[in-house]
Amino acid sequence: MSASFWNIQFGDTIPPSLLCMQIERECHPELLAICNHIEGYFLVHADTELTDSKSEMVQLLFLKLEDEMKHLFLKEKTLLFPAIQNRHRLLLLAPGVWKYIVLTQQGIATLLQRLRLLLNHFQILPAWNKDWCNCVQQFFQLEKKVYQWIFVEQNLLFPACIQSFSIN
Repeated sequence: MSASFWNIQFGDTIPPSLLCMQIERECHPELLAICNHIEGYFLVHADTELTDSKSEMVQLLFLKLEDEMKHLFLKEKTLLFPAIQNRHRLLLLAPGVWKYIVLTQQGIATLLQRLRLLLNHFQILPAWNKDWCNCVQQFFQLEKKVYQWIFVEQNLLFPACIQSFSIN
């Protein structure tokens, strides 16, 4: 078993209940910490290296992304993960459960793609100030880690749950 959520590889055999614990203890807090860092930048720095309209769009998309992630994390923590850990077959086998999560994750991925385009694929210019460069780097880290989280859930956790609960 991997020591960290971020080191999980395709093919690792980790029980669904343990994956849930790793996601909740490592993934959720780290993603929220990155969001807090980005949000903190926008609270302190009124002007960025972007035009006003682009800056406003980046902030709006980021707030929507953060909101979607927080709501999904809350649903995972309070509903999905306890159901997996307590093996509530009826809840977990309902197609709507998995479909809702995947659709929400697709929405999060779409928001990340739009942010990537607005932020010029996270390319940093030498003339930018240090704080803005750090913020752009945080956006890149957020994107990378969100895609890792989505990958682990959609390719490892969900199939393992569906298989486990269908067989037993």
